[in-house]
Amino acid sequence: MRKPCNPLLLTWYPPFLGCRDCRPLLKHINGRDPEAGDGSAEESEQLVVETICNGCSASSEAMIKEDKVELTNIYGAYGPFQRIVFLFAVTISMFGAYHNLIITAVAPKIDHWCAKPEAFENMTDDEWKELAIPKEMRQGQEHYSQCEEYDFETNTTVKCNSWEYDHSHYKRTVVDQWDLVCSRSWLVSLSQSVYMAGYMTSMIIFGQLSDRVGRRTVICIALTILLTAGFSTLLSKTFIAFISLRYFVSLGVSGVGATSFVLLMEVTGPSTRSFFGLAYEFGWATGYLVLALVSYLINDWFYVQLVAMIAALVLVIGYWILPESPRWLMANKKFDRAHKLIMEAVERNEKDKDEAELKFQLLKKEIEKEEPKHVFGKATVFDLLKTPVLRRRTLILYACWFVNSFTYYAMSLNTNDLGGNPYLNFTIAGAVEFPAYAISIWVIQKMGRRWSQSGCMLLAGTSCIVTIFFSGETLWVKITFAMFGKFLITASYGILYVYSAEIYPTVVRNVGVGSSSTIARFGAIIAPFVKELGHATHENVPFGVYGAICIASGLTVLLLPETRGAQLPDSVMEGEQFVGPQQSKSQDKVPEEGANNKAKQDSPRTRL
Repeated sequence: MRKPCNPLLLTWYPPFLGCRDCRPLLKHINGRDPEAGDGSAEESEQLVVETICNGCSASSEAMIKEDKVELTNIYGAYGPFQRIVFLFAVTISMFGAYHNLIITAVAPKIDHWCAKPEAFENMTDDEWKELAIPKEMRQGQEHYSQCEEYDFETNTTVKCNSWEYDHSHYKRTVVDQWDLVCSRSWLVSLSQSVYMAGYMTSMIIFGQLSDRVGRRTVICIALTILLTAGFSTLLSKTFIAFISLRYFVSLGVSGVGATSFVLLMEVTGPSTRSFFGLAYEFGWATGYLVLALVSYLINDWFYVQLVAMIAALVLVIGYWILPESPRWLMANKKFDRAHKLIMEAVERNEKDKDEAELKFQLLKKEIEKEEPKHVFGKATVFDLLKTPVLRRRTLILYACWFVNSFTYYAMSLNTNDLGGNPYLNFTIAGAVEFPAYAISIWVIQKMGRRWSQSGCMLLAGTSCIVTIFFSGETLWVKITFAMFGKFLITASYGILYVYSAEIYPTVVRNVGVGSSSTIARFGAIIAPFVKELGHATHENVPFGVYGAICIASGLTVLLLPETRGAQLPDSVMEGEQFVGPQQSKSQDKVPEEGANNKAKQDSPRTRL
């Protein structure tokens, strides 16, 4: 039986992020399930064809080739050298969650009503409302209008010219600072969409730039943008300036986060990448909870932002001790810098210097005599749509990515629309991410990818629909089901990364997952506007939308093949014939291509 060619996506650009964007693979993409196979991750062939940039797939000059020499065999797969990079990466992961979701703290939903004229200033708020504010039904209960007041001269209702705000939960927000209510409330959603658009721009710019000038240089550029734009946001005099600066904050956060994750994956060995990938996700969840705590303690948007930026200064300190990627240096034949860095790593990780020197020289000779070239050539999105089976699976995965991203961000950004204590809702929404990440890894090993993915989405959709039937005295039941849905969609998001990478054939795997991430970004951009839909129709409509699209997408997932324990397809033809772990026909149908790929695998290569 032919050994499958399995890429390990070292240059994987993560979510938060988010966008949520992208998340790291939480396990190695091997031809066999770890529980069923007889080969170790150390022995599997690992190829990097292109750099994945959360929606752009830019070619990378770094080729990872197979041989006995692996960079982490020189300086070690785990030690102080890797821990420095990990601490920097997980810290920016926390900042990614903080900045991605900070709009919930700086521009929350707060009660408001038409402001009292000077002649009525001596009235209490309750007296003024009873006199001048009409009542309307919201969430099944009668409330004072937030956008209209009585005109005593004409005895009709008119729109408010100015507002007063309820500061019982929040002392100062951008909502009351710039009156982002009623006909201007959509501007809050616009600001978050502009922020998410910054992620897409960042991936295109910094993804390609990091391949040209190095990981550390790009981190420096992006960190400068983050700090400059972040502190400038505090000085915003207009909401337009606030939105514009938030866009550049997004550029910086995404650029630093994505590139630092790439660096982390490039300095760790195959045996430790799964651990670091999972631990990185917990950084995101921690940032989620830190934001909840800070916003609860401070209650002022200016200082919530200021805390984030002052804390971000620790990244400047971290940058000065952050190493460049040894893989990038070796791939670009910067051998002097690579040698110095690798020997420093050897010393930090307490490895044998003489043995390390010998291995380095062998690796250097192999790289010097070989010209970098792509193993499979550059694939495009059009290659995903040329053949019927791959086209159908691609469209199903695209829909799944869009739904997961849309639902995740919509539920995360609108927790205070549930009612009850907004801080408690947001804290619970963040806390459920910890078990969701951990359980998703266990579930896909026990139940397989297809049923795990479908089950999480179906149950998430059902939970969202159930929330529609509860309110008022049973509000706690509504919040419980909403948080259960948030837990499930988070787990679904994690599973989707692994499942997608295993379904796509090797020759289009990078562009497949990269383009899927782009589709997810569109979901994240649209998600903030879902609350406008609720305001225009009914407060339960958004949860009905979440439920409907999750259930529909969860059902379509059942049309995809199971991949657990399967020999993964290499060519597009094999992908067309791939139907699961026990029924794959690729071995019988394409013997010549299989033989060619086997010859490629058996040829001596150097793995960086």
